[in-house]
Parts: sequence; structure tokens; C-alpha cells
Amino acid sequence: MSLFRTLLFALVALLFTSGPLSAQTLRIYHIDVEQADAALVVMPNGKTLLIDSGKNNHGSRIRAAMQQAGVTQIDVFVVSHYHEDHFGGIDDLVDAGVPVLESFDRGDKECCLTPAKKAEPAFKGYMRTVGEDARRLAHGDAITLDPLVTIAAISSGGVVVGETNPVTGHDENDMSVSLLITFAGFKAFFGGDVEAPTEAKIAALDAVTNVDLYKANHHGSHSSSSQAFMGDLRPSVVVISNGSHGGHKHPRQVTLNTYAALATPPVVFQTNRCNEVAPCANVANAFIADPESTDQDGTILVTVDATTSNYTVRYGTNTVRTFVIKAPSAPVVSTTAGIVIESVLPNPVGDDEELEEVTLRNKGAAVISLVGWTLQDRSGATWNLTGALAPGEARTSRRSGQAMSLNNAGDEVVLVDAEDVERDRFEYSATGEGTIIKTLH
Repeated sequence: MSLFRTLLFALVALLFTSGPLSAQTLRIYHIDVEQADAALVVMPNGKTLLIDSGKNNHGSRIRAAMQQAGVTQIDVFVVSHYHEDHFGGIDDLVDAGVPVLESFDRGDKECCLTPAKKAEPAFKGYMRTVGEDARRLAHGDAITLDPLVTIAAISSGGVVVGETNPVTGHDENDMSVSLLITFAGFKAFFGGDVEAPTEAKIAALDAVTNVDLYKANHHGSHSSSSQAFMGDLRPSVVVISNGSHGGHKHPRQVTLNTYAALATPPVVFQTNRCNEVAPCANVANAFIADPESTDQDGTILVTVDATTSNYTVRYGTNTVRTFVIKAPSAPVVSTTAGIVIESVLPNPVGDDEELEEVTLRNKGAAVISLVGWTLQDRSGATWNLTGALAPGEARTSRRSGQAMSLNNAGDEVVLVDAEDVERDRFEYSATGEGTIIKTLH
């Protein structure tokens, strides 16, 4: 790293860390790794999620972001897919002594990786440090790091949550793990290099809608951010992780045009200005973290404050722009057939905090994704739901330490979907130990 860049990292660290943050703050560092991807997410409780790790030798940039954030370990690392610009920096990080406690990838390392790819030093470094022990993150799976934050896998291996006849893909980009992160009404989507085929399935299933932040799929390429997909996402902010050089020519003008054509166009930010010739395109310099490609750190920090319902985007030497978390839909009860509360177990035999249960059933005719849905008690405490229910399917959800408590003396259970629409409600009275209460809904 050049001395100039080192000094700039130190300056940005001072600007980006302005004293202790409350337990009501979520921070997302879109790390400047040039034509690659890496995002550090710091939970309100201080735990960390690293999504991708840039290219080989990018570990130092991730460590700089960790220093800015005041964290010393990665609690969970998720690599979206097996391209070097998404996993290449993790061995640098681990070899530098940074603890990485748990790792996830899309699994199936035999698919789509040639022997030559597997023999490359970067992939060997990934496997040596975290890949051998990485767990498969499938569509519908969830990662729990903080009770206030939901992290749900929307797609993995080309399969999208809610598919009834899933067909895996064969394009490495399109098989990326995609994540939806929610906190205090704020929603952020990270899709790795997901492209139009998987985007089309996400849109057709309405698996992700009306987000605040969209980390542009595939660096803003022409083969991603398709119209139907963007029409569902409707983001307020788009962040593009791109390089100033490298031949990929990202972002593309056609993609910027798609953003601009939305009913409410998002504000689009880039980590770097692309200095390649057409078809490479750029937003205005005022929205590029490193507009002159002068080796300035192009990291973009998004900070979500639950106490104000605002979030800020900070970049450059100290440019800060403030946005309002999108208001949820009006909380009305759905009159259409769909997911209902079938039964509750408020007083299990054993530990209430772990073993309380609510059973849901899909009485509709279509698969319904539960990503972003919650169960709420009378106090407003929640259980987070994930996965999907096929027509006629029932599923029992256990409390497993989540905040919502089913009061043994009587309580109310409310089912709320991802758009904050109330789908069902059930009130019950005191009950004996081990009694399952049927709702007859």
C-alpha cells in the first residue's frame, strides 16, 4: 500500500469513527476493493458480518475498514460465489491474524469450477483458510448475529426462496448467494454477481421488495439490475462497487439508465470513477467516493440509526448525505387467503424461552416466502421468520431464544409480512403445561 493511501486511510478512519455508537445503530462499510466486492456489516451489538473479501492482497483494505469500525474479528464471513474478486482477500485477512469465527458459501464446489480454477493460488488460499470448513448457505436460510437484525438468504446456487420446482444454475455469477438484511425497518439487499435469470425469479416471486439500499449486482454490469427486478426492489440508494481500471468497464450506461427510469429514481453512488472508454459510464463526481482515481480510499459507509429512522451515506473526505428509512405499508389485515396462525404452544414442557411454538399454515394457492415476516406479541417483541410455505404446507416455529414471549397467563400473537401488513391475529387465555391451542383459522 502506498504511503499516500496509508495516510488517507488514517484520515478517513478519524472521520468515520466519531465516538461510541449506541446499540440502535447498524453500520455497513462498502469497502473500496476496486473491481471487486467486500462489505463489512457491524451489528448494533458489535458483532460483524463480512460479505465477500475482494481480490488477493485486499486483506489490508478490510483490516483498515475494521480499524475504522473499531472491531477486531469477523464473526461470520459469507462468500457470495467462487470468483477471485469475491473471495481472494480472505486468506490475507486470516494470515494477518484476524479471527474469522464462522464461514458460509453456496456449497457444491464441484459445480462450475474447472480443475485449473481449483488449482489457482487464490482458490487454494480460500480453501486453506476458511473454505474447507465453510457451511453451505442455502436459499431460505438465516444467519443470527443480533436479535435486532435479520439476515436471510434469498438465493443460492441459482435457486430462489419460494421456488416450488427449483432448478440450480450453471453460471457462477448467477449462482451467487444473495442476502436481505433488515434492521428497524431498514432493508438492504446484497446480491453478489447475481444476473438477470435469477433476478427474474426473485421478481416473479416478489421475494424482495421496496428496499432502502441495494448493493448493485455484478458491479453494475449490463447483464444485471434488470427492469422487473429493479421495479420490485425500488431502492432509495444504490451503491456500486467498481474499479477505476481493469477492463470490465463497470458500471454500464444501460444499467444507470434502468435506475433512472424507476418511478422514484434512487441516488446512485460509486466507490471509484471508471476511467475506461465506453461502454463504461459514471454518475456525477459528487456521488463517487474516489472521483479522480488518485488512490484515495473510496469506501462508502452507510449508518442506520433506529432512534431517528434515518440513515446516512458517508464517503470521500467527509461528504455525508442523509436519507429517511422507508415508511412501511399501512398495517391492515389481509383479506386474501394465505398464511394463517394454526396453533400456539405458550406453556411447553421445559424451557419456555427455547420451546414455545407457533404453527403457521399456507391456505392459499401459491408459494409464499416468509423472508422478512415476523410474529409479534402484545408488547411488540418479535420472532423472525424465514423460508417459504407451499400451498397447504404447515410449519412450526420455535422461539429458540428470540425476543417474543408467549405469556402463559394469556397473550396475543400477530403475524406480520415483509411489507408490515398484518396477515393474522390470535388471542388466547391462560393454558396448562404442554397444551397446544388450536386457532381454527
